[in-house]
Amino acid sequence: MAKVISTLDWDGDPGPASLAAHEAEQLRSRLGDGAIRWVAGAVEQSLAALHEQIHDALAPWPLIRTFAQHVLTATLLRLAGEDGPPVDTEAIDRDLAEDIVARDIPLSEITRVLRTMQHQWLSLLIDAAVSVRPDGISVIPALATSVTGTMDAWIGAATDAIVEERRRVYLAEQVRIRGAIESLVTAEPIDVEAATKLLRIPLIGWHVGCAIGTPLGGAVERRILDGTVRLFARVVGSERMLRYETSAGTVHIWVTTDRQPQIPRVADLRVQAPLLVGIGEPHPGADGFRRTFLEASDALGMAASLGDHGGVSYGDAALAIVLSRDEERARWFVEHELRDLAAEGPEMAEMRNTLRTFFDTRMRIAPAAERLFLHRNTLINRLERIQAVLGHGVAERSAETQAALVLARLLARRGDDPAPGRDERGA
Repeated sequence: MAKVISTLDWDGDPGPASLAAHEAEQLRSRLGDGAIRWVAGAVEQSLAALHEQIHDALAPWPLIRTFAQHVLTATLLRLAGEDGPPVDTEAIDRDLAEDIVARDIPLSEITRVLRTMQHQWLSLLIDAAVSVRPDGISVIPALATSVTGTMDAWIGAATDAIVEERRRVYLAEQVRIRGAIESLVTAEPIDVEAATKLLRIPLIGWHVGCAIGTPLGGAVERRILDGTVRLFARVVGSERMLRYETSAGTVHIWVTTDRQPQIPRVADLRVQAPLLVGIGEPHPGADGFRRTFLEASDALGMAASLGDHGGVSYGDAALAIVLSRDEERARWFVEHELRDLAAEGPEMAEMRNTLRTFFDTRMRIAPAAERLFLHRNTLINRLERIQAVLGHGVAERSAETQAALVLARLLARRGDDPAPGRDERGA
């Protein structure tokens, strides 16, 4: 094998491109100047063949030439008995990997190009072996095995470099995406057109936000959380979705549509414990992107405070969410709206739970009675007593009454109610 390699030289002009100084010195000290000319000529011949096959006006031929020269130099040195590693991954130019990733050139195409060069170089080496008589022919199988193995290693290294570059680009893009999301939700000035391109959703469209989390100390399997995310997008009716995860374990998602969508209900998501969700209202534009995020976040916070299974929709609890920001005034509001119904004790707790269930079933007697395990006449009598306490019909001031019921539970959860008991659990 050494005799075959030592005879290598290039007939004619090997081309204007010269080898890097380090590689030329390695070949000169080990194999002589003929090997330098042979590597330069063989690379130029293989590149000329590739030019006929690859119609890519943007192909970085100088980078490809440098890489090919390094690979072929390493191949010859291995054939000559060099003990060094067959692959030097640092020789894979970062600019070459960036070009491949930036233009999304398939790995299969990179492998095909390297195999094409391998076959051409091997053909030249076999010709050189045949010319060394009588022993040259005997080394052809070993020569073919060595060249193929070396190229296999280089293909693996090139693949690793490209995958690493893709990971780097992905992470850099994720940083930019997170920055754009954070600018949007904090109302910082942002280029809407650039953000639309980066986030891959039309910011001028309609956005529905959902915040997903667990109670303090809770943990959930990723597959369950991902299932809820996918289901939310499916219920809204769009595959255009953006996802943002916080260090505290909360997942925020936005689903974007071209026209105003239906608002998903918590029940539609079939949320598995201990997950909780907060659902915002649909809003258009960049301002709507921020608004539905804040609404979903507030709704999730309310769900966590109440300990509700499943979650809360902002539209169902907006008044309570706004009022709960001032605890003292929230207490006053509860006392004003519920009157004696806000008092401590099991009787008033039972009344509040009855009224809450009646609202939850859209003020329908039969479903509410069934859920409360009461006869319909018993429920009707209890509602009459509730109306007497409130001083008005149940259907009057329903928004204020429902908000007061939510706030009563919230205040109880915070430990302000000396007897939360059954009322807090809704039982």
